[in-house]
Amino acid sequence: MKTDLHTLRGDNGDFFMGSGRLDGLLGSPLPLAYVVLLICQQGCADVNVNLQSYTIGKNDFLVLSEDSIAVINSKSDDFLCSYYLMNRSIAAEVAYELPNSLFLFLYRFPHFKPDSHFLDFLNAWEGLLSIISKEELQYTRQIIVNHFQNFFLWVSQRTVHMSASTRNDYSRQEAICWEFWELISAHCKQEREVAFYADLLHITPYYLSQLTRKFFNDSPKTLIDRQMVLEIKKQLTQSNESIQQIAHKFKFSDASYFGRYFKRITGVGLTEYRKLRS
Repeated sequence: MKTDLHTLRGDNGDFFMGSGRLDGLLGSPLPLAYVVLLICQQGCADVNVNLQSYTIGKNDFLVLSEDSIAVINSKSDDFLCSYYLMNRSIAAEVAYELPNSLFLFLYRFPHFKPDSHFLDFLNAWEGLLSIISKEELQYTRQIIVNHFQNFFLWVSQRTVHMSASTRNDYSRQEAICWEFWELISAHCKQEREVAFYADLLHITPYYLSQLTRKFFNDSPKTLIDRQMVLEIKKQLTQSNESIQQIAHKFKFSDASYFGRYFKRITGVGLTEYRKLRS
């Protein structure tokens, strides 16, 4: 039988949702999936996330990532939470449409206490996701991606003033990661080499690698490739251009190499992916 420990780790495919009391997990770092949204349904708990302590009560939620250090120090006997887990693949698709400023904000401020307007949205959002997850439809996965994008866009809109006011408080290392992410979004269609971005940031590729592994738990090359693949997927599904034309747009020397690159990262061919999403 799956335990809370297994589900929090995310050993259940692209997406998993459930609820539980998180019994047996007190005092030790939680084994987290790539992205975990944890919503308190009843009771309360004292949680330490990245060396910051938070008391979460009913309707409060935490946004955690694989590299978060989250420890439940104590919880009430009636504590119950719902949790929504995403692996890297589906989380990357969700993140694709989100403002870059949101990511470091969530890393620094993972705890939210919804006001009445946010609570109305949160309750409706959870109810809809419960319905969506029960349907086995051709586009269920894309609907889930869109649903999580709506959630995080709502979070972003409610915290936009906080993001602006705290941006100058980021450390130099965080600021470099912020800028790197912005550069990837701007240049990934034409530039795939880590050295290009390191040069723009006036740092060495090695130092950039240290920073991305610290803050994103991934190498710079992995982050570049992941963003580029998302751009390629968008072109495959939203345009009628040929594979050769798309390859040229992304600065690949030929369609064959372009196809091998895409399949190495996604596990499916370009034509196959286009058919699956048509």
